[in-house]
Amino acid sequence: MGARRILKRPVGDDLWEVIPFEVPPLRSGNRAVADAAGSQATSTYHAPEPKAHKVKFLPIPVNNPIVVAPSPTPFTADDSVDHAAIERNVEKWLQTPLSGFVLNSENGEEQLLSETERLDIVRTVNDARNGEKFIVGGVDSSSVTDSVRTAEALVEAGAEMIRIRIPRLTKDVAGYFEQVVPRVPAPVVVIHQMAPGQFAGGDAPVGAEPEVIGDLIDIDNVFGYIASGNVRFESRVRNFMTTEKPFWLGNGLLLLPMSVIGANGACLMFGNVAPTECLAVISSVLKGDLATAQEIQSRCIEADYQILSRGAAGIKAALDILGYEGGAPRLPNVAVSDEEREVIRAAMQVAGLV
Repeated sequence: MGARRILKRPVGDDLWEVIPFEVPPLRSGNRAVADAAGSQATSTYHAPEPKAHKVKFLPIPVNNPIVVAPSPTPFTADDSVDHAAIERNVEKWLQTPLSGFVLNSENGEEQLLSETERLDIVRTVNDARNGEKFIVGGVDSSSVTDSVRTAEALVEAGAEMIRIRIPRLTKDVAGYFEQVVPRVPAPVVVIHQMAPGQFAGGDAPVGAEPEVIGDLIDIDNVFGYIASGNVRFESRVRNFMTTEKPFWLGNGLLLLPMSVIGANGACLMFGNVAPTECLAVISSVLKGDLATAQEIQSRCIEADYQILSRGAAGIKAALDILGYEGGAPRLPNVAVSDEEREVIRAAMQVAGLV
């Protein structure tokens, strides 16, 4: 008998419910060690015992499109995480159509944060959102044990969904997800982002073949998939992936082309500054209104490019322009120059954001 865990399932138009379920037999060498007669499975990996999680209703939408954004992390003058600024930013995002917050992300400068800081940020956002929208916690590890441990900590801190990157330090991608996903106490969204922190877009390496990714998304407790910026590659992934689970795009420049090949949601930086426009492009394509989608995409392209090409500093500058509290990136990185800020502002004006 597998360990007792929990899973979340839709129970209405916009809610998910946590329910108990049995973890499949443990795996050894990434293959079940049980014969056709049902002999007892054994494993060199032992999942940690599950913690108790209260059954509750969660604000995870089930109707498309869903648009979430990786939240930037503001810092104080002494380079500490500015939790008060996070709270104020969340209050402003609550007034937008953004579906949820992605924490522990490239845009949030995750590589410059300690694990304690990352978990504290989740707690701060959870407290500030007043039960609205939903939180996606990011996991980036090639270790099965560490991934499960981190996911459990994120859920305990307030995350309702776990975003897991395709691991970069193992060739057995399928084996990794087969062991991790059933033991994560929340729905999992798989992201194909193989160069985090580099804002590489479509230039990043491939983490797994399209056929493998399609199989990964079929695993129970996988909510959906976040595509890379490689449209040619992801077009094939879409053909191998079930249409019953979300297929999210990950780049504002690609809102229109990725929607045309089948994306029905998004997880992207541009959602922080233009959630209405992101939703409008995807919704227009889903309705077959390509003309409207093209018009919105065309005016937003330069804004997305000028912001994202400057990494975390560009995203924070854009937030400052909109009245959020972005500030400077964490040291040793620096803020954009005054000239760069005006370039970003001009592009945002063309997009109709300011």
